[in-house]
Amino acid sequence: MIDAQEIAKMKDGVVLINCARGGLYNEEALYNGLTSGKIRFAGIDVFNKEPATDHPLLDLDNVTVSPHLGANTFESQYNIGTEAAQNAIEAAKGISFAHAMNLPIDESKIPSYVKPFLEMGQKIGFLASQMNKSQIIAIKVSGQGDISNYVESLSTFVAVGAMSQNSGDTINYVNAEFVAKEKGIKIESEALADSSVFKNLITVKLTTAEGTTSISATIFDDGVKRMVAIDGFDIEVALKGDMIMFKNSDVPGVIGSIGTTLGKNNVNIADFSLARNNKAQALAIILVDSPVDEKTLSELESLEACISVNYVRL
Repeated sequence: MIDAQEIAKMKDGVVLINCARGGLYNEEALYNGLTSGKIRFAGIDVFNKEPATDHPLLDLDNVTVSPHLGANTFESQYNIGTEAAQNAIEAAKGISFAHAMNLPIDESKIPSYVKPFLEMGQKIGFLASQMNKSQIIAIKVSGQGDISNYVESLSTFVAVGAMSQNSGDTINYVNAEFVAKEKGIKIESEALADSSVFKNLITVKLTTAEGTTSISATIFDDGVKRMVAIDGFDIEVALKGDMIMFKNSDVPGVIGSIGTTLGKNNVNIADFSLARNNKAQALAIILVDSPVDEKTLSELESLEACISVNYVRL
């Protein structure tokens, strides 16, 4: 980037510092500028070839060097390690896209509030596919509020989340549309009128051979992603962790039976949310502190009032 031609355009007596990457400066041109007086002083942390134990620049009095320490401080290594671990966890869960190559959106051109909705859309798609595990026929994404301007991008992220259940690592933001087309999956997006209740709301409808699963979610001012409706039930639940979805006839004693069954199987309840519809049915969404085995799910399914049981992990 910086060669003799660029140095010639600089003011006489300029001070140059490179603590970014070796090779940004043509080192021969830098040496010539320092010896001619064009460059008064240079501070160098990085060289084209390292370690630079035998380099002409080291013989000059108007050069100060440091041994590429920036990335090796305790603070830097801690932050890099923490970020790498967090990215790995999110990627394993299928919810990460930070710094991904060839995204269908330009991250620099979207408002800061949009990114969490894209991540949430992918989570919802993944959640819906765990609830409705049959072959996907269609994915429809609706947006209300300002987020409705980004429903096309949302549909891509929802599709990645939904199809990753069966496609695994082969599905990504770049090929999602093409994979869906190959599999005969219809992807739709629509911008609706603003919601009278929520500032921004997204709804995902996943249609399979078994039926349609509908999930609506939003992000409140506290930044927590929350599901606010599922298959006709108005219910508010944080989108995270291990989750049991228990649908039942709305009769007395069900909550107690669920608690007894989970307690007997040493499953601790972190949160219990309940909703009812106008069909004499209830839906419990139970966040638990540990994975739930098939034996426990089978016992829940055998409860007399049970209509269905789904277990999902986010």
